[in-house]
Amino acid sequence: MRREEQGKKAFMAGLISMVFLLGIFAVASLFLINIGVQVYKNVVIANNDNFELRTSLSYLATRVRQADQTGMVEIREEDGIKILVLGEENEDGDFETCLYFWDGFLYEHFMEKGGYFEPGYGMETFEVESLIMEQKASGQLYFRATGGGGDTEELYMTLRAGRGAD
Repeated sequence: MRREEQGKKAFMAGLISMVFLLGIFAVASLFLINIGVQVYKNVVIANNDNFELRTSLSYLATRVRQADQTGMVEIREEDGIKILVLGEENEDGDFETCLYFWDGFLYEHFMEKGGYFEPGYGMETFEVESLIMEQKASGQLYFRATGGGGDTEELYMTLRAGRGAD
């Protein structure tokens, strides 16, 4: 009888040990899965911020290339805001596309040449933390954008029209 009791006790001890080890394994697995999910979320957020940042500068470069003709590309300042102004002439008249940074977004506003400009008008195109635009005397344009994660990208462009080519 004692052997039977000892066998039952040994079996119960083994069963309790196994359940305890399985519990520890399950808790550790859930902990590691949670860490993996957090790392994945951070990677996705960083990639999205970087994509938004690079795409915003690529967008500016494309728009400048489309308008790169003598007198059609300039950076001017209105109400303390730097504006990339891209001119366009067609049979309906003279127009301007204004690209500017306002309240965390790169905006695009299409209007008649010399029309009324007010910050916040136009379409939000990209979300960026900051955008710096400068026009050098040599006809070169400089853009520096900062994304939500604090990453910064720069773009230098030399206008073809600035070199005398149309």
